[in-house]
Parts: sequence; structure tokens; C-alpha cells
Amino acid sequence: MRHWEQVLVLALLSMLLMAQQKPKFEIREIKATGCVRRAAESQCLLLETLDGAATYTFIVAPKPELNAVITIQGKSHQGRSACKQGIPIDITDWEPTGDRCVEPKSK
Repeated sequence: MRHWEQVLVLALLSMLLMAQQKPKFEIREIKATGCVRRAAESQCLLLETLDGAATYTFIVAPKPELNAVITIQGKSHQGRSACKQGIPIDITDWEPTGDRCVEPKSK
């Protein structure tokens, strides 16, 4: 076998092995409690966590009331999102706590 043929075979084998490796997707479970806020996009909502550590963005139906405190469960959103603010998540469940948040001051 000529040198260039050996290089070609090695390159093809390398590509075959890389193609067989499955990508590792990290799907993180999320559970948070916070205030529901209006997002810039009409179909999206924001959840500002009570400790202020994170702001999540999501689309859900039925929609919770604005300024309600809710607890959400979900997973990290994979791919592009229509919502441009906050960390996009896919909600699997949400529940109101019965509490209300102070309305944010207008900017």
C-alpha cells in the first residue's frame, strides 16, 4: 500500500469512529420558586427567583398570573428559543404558592 493510501485509510477510520460517538446532552432538572414577570416577547413569561439568583424564561399554557409567586419544575431548553430574556426552560409543571410579588417599578 502506498503512503497516501495509508493516510486515506487512517483518515476514513478516524471519521468513522468519531461518527459513532454519541453526543452527550446535559439535560438539567430545574425546580425554582419566584415571581412571574412579563417578558419582551408576548408569548413568553419570566420567573425571577425569590433569591434573585436566576431569571428563567418560558412559554406555558395556561399562563400564571403576572406578579404571582409560583413554583416551577422543568428542564433546560435545548436549541433555539423564541424567548430572548433569561435562561430558557421547558416547564413540566407549575403551581401557584398563593403569594403575590410587589409589582416591579416602571423604568
